[in-house]
Amino acid sequence: MHAPLVFRAILGLLMDLAIPASLGAFVMAGMRLRSEGGMNFEASGGFLKWLLWGCFLLSLPGVSLWFVQESVPGAQQFVIAGATGAQYTAGIERVTNDFVSNFLVGHVVPVVAASLVFKAVLDMSQGYSPLASIIAALFLLGVQGFYNLATGSWMQSGEAYGVTDMLMSMFGYAANRISPIVGGLALSAAILNHVRHRPWGALAASGLGFLSVSGLWALITHFAGVSL
Repeated sequence: MHAPLVFRAILGLLMDLAIPASLGAFVMAGMRLRSEGGMNFEASGGFLKWLLWGCFLLSLPGVSLWFVQESVPGAQQFVIAGATGAQYTAGIERVTNDFVSNFLVGHVVPVVAASLVFKAVLDMSQGYSPLASIIAALFLLGVQGFYNLATGSWMQSGEAYGVTDMLMSMFGYAANRISPIVGGLALSAAILNHVRHRPWGALAASGLGFLSVSGLWALITHFAGVSL
């Protein structure tokens, strides 16, 4: 027995709004990245929590399918939600998508990123590190590209375990693409500090660590005897 049309329409609206909500979660992750120090963010801080929520919302159809496979009572309603559209929910969905895509990501985020760049200049003028503001600004400007990757090559399947596929793809992207760049920058900073007779050992060690993230992960999985 199916639920009445009004309830299916509202549930379908909530399922459809998960996509713009995930974009908003990624924007909030960028804001939390600045408050947590840029590069040295807290492992249990808001940055990772908002990333996890964004991935969960993007893969909500797959999570619903997992509920169905586990025979959760009423889970079938999530899969068939919104199958019969209703005009009184279409307007809300259109306005929400337009607000998130065009207003928030298209106009507000660039302004916030520009203010963070200005903040980085002010921090540097006062003798503080500008990296926290610069990295947060880069992340915010890349939210749309980050979202495209998450819904494209990172989402290997739309099945029940799509959220875990996406999280592992995010780790692979960070380890194989971002970490070498950060490692090269850290080694360059170490060389500069060595020339200026300033402490450089920590920068050199962190640079080598960033360059070997993939190797360290492969070594740990080999020692643990697991294949991921």
